Amino acid sequence: MTARSLSPLAALPQPSRRHLSVAVLAAAIPLLAGLPQTLSAPGRVALAVSGLAILGWVGTRLPESLVALAAVLALVLGGVLTEAQLFAALGSELIWLLLSAFVIAAVAKEAGLTQRLVAPLLARGMRVVPFFLWLTLAIAGTAFVLPSTSGRAALLLPVFAAIAAALPDPRLRRPLALLFPTVILLSAGASLIGAGAHLLAAQAIRGATGIHLGYVEWAMLGLPFSLLASLAGAGLILWLFVPREALLAPLPRMATPAPDAATRARQRRIGLVLALVVGLWLTAGLHGIGMALVALIGALVLLTPPFTSRKPKEIFRAVDTELLLYMSATVLMAEAMVATGADRWLAGQALAALPPGLSGSLPIVVVLLSAVAVLAHLAITSRSARAAVLIPAVALPLAAMGHDPALMVMVAVMGTGFCQSMMASAKPVAIFGQAEEAGFGQRDLIRLALPLAPVVTALLVGFALLVWPAQLARMRDDAQPAPVPTLSAAMLVSPAVALPPPAAPVIEAARPVPRPQRLAQAVPQPPKVRKSRPEPDLRALNHILRPAGIRLVIR
Repeated sequence: MTARSLSPLAALPQPSRRHLSVAVLAAAIPLLAGLPQTLSAPGRVALAVSGLAILGWVGTRLPESLVALAAVLALVLGGVLTEAQLFAALGSELIWLLLSAFVIAAVAKEAGLTQRLVAPLLARGMRVVPFFLWLTLAIAGTAFVLPSTSGRAALLLPVFAAIAAALPDPRLRRPLALLFPTVILLSAGASLIGAGAHLLAAQAIRGATGIHLGYVEWAMLGLPFSLLASLAGAGLILWLFVPREALLAPLPRMATPAPDAATRARQRRIGLVLALVVGLWLTAGLHGIGMALVALIGALVLLTPPFTSRKPKEIFRAVDTELLLYMSATVLMAEAMVATGADRWLAGQALAALPPGLSGSLPIVVVLLSAVAVLAHLAITSRSARAAVLIPAVALPLAAMGHDPALMVMVAVMGTGFCQSMMASAKPVAIFGQAEEAGFGQRDLIRLALPLAPVVTALLVGFALLVWPAQLARMRDDAQPAPVPTLSAAMLVSPAVALPPPAAPVIEAARPVPRPQRLAQAVPQPPKVRKSRPEPDLRALNHILRPAGIRLVIR
């Protein structure tokens, strides 16, 4: 081997420090996942795959959807998930909701309805900072109307697209794209219907303390915190992503052309359908129809000629298939963490790290619980799943150490609202991050999350120590609180629940039950009356007399 033969190797690109660090962590994560013996084998596999996926999202430039799909395939090949679970995820309620929302958004955008809705904001010629603050308040207000962060993101996506297309400065599109999911997630805590985790928290608080948190009571607790967190997020986005010369620059007045009479009539019809969809969402407790089914009915109605002139196949091209696959993969990863018990194992390890002598200090317990709740999205990529793990595995055990259960549950569930570190951490982030008009990536999320996480944690600690105790004391009922069982940190580190082996599909052909030939008890039949037949001579005589209408009978 000569120097001339080695010259092509020297021309190859050398790996950077970041590449070497990612390679070392990628090799170390599977080794660390094999250490804990208190976790079952499927749980260790789920933990290792989730760690590698997080490393792929944060440390590499691979597409987020490619990393998620590779992680799901690893879970299936590793025996954590079955093929049936993999294929059934595409039929989940979330996928149908997003599919319907894309269709609704495409019809509304084609009719010019979204441009008409944002026209009042764009026609005032406000400066950038007031415009972003007013938009923050408007997005936060939708938490009291739309009962899901995913539904809010799907329906606000065409509004973002209309505003982004009308902005004169292309540098404002990236902060605008970051503003929508940030405010959607942080403002969800203001409303009881803002997230499914809130209903679980309200039920846990009522069972532990007797405090009944209704729509108004929850807003009294969550609205101030959520509003301050949303404004803080908007302020950080303006500070980090908007150029200094554009902060106070006035936006030009953007007038939209007035539609003709036929277009206005079509917009009114579409608006009526959207109002009915939202109304059915709010009254789901009365009619029992699910959110995804309501959205699917609305999308089917809007595909008819009175609402759009385009063909259905043209509208279905607006559906982001990559996003649907990505969302399915992240949902499966969250299910794998929950089913194998890896999430509860992580929560138990975090609780076991608390020194016994510090468990009686409320400030220290609140700081620990706030940090765990804020960082939980790195391991559990579902808000409802995070609440389902943190409330029984962390919040209530901390309450058993002598603290208010309602306060612990509120800290845990409000902390789950911060999940802007990765594309896979929250569905609204993925929806806006994968949109064609969006201009932010994983680096932008990390840049925003690094200062925003301490701000949200500080707000959470401040409300837990200064505001919520007095409010909860006024709301407490006269009834005695339900006793909370005394639990230790060691009790939470339990073996994971192993998944049952996949059952082979069984196809059977069932025959109808044959009818019995004889009954057990014969039903008595009435005796048959034998009719007497007339004599042959009498028959001949009656045959002769028939034309005259006479008939002779001998009795």
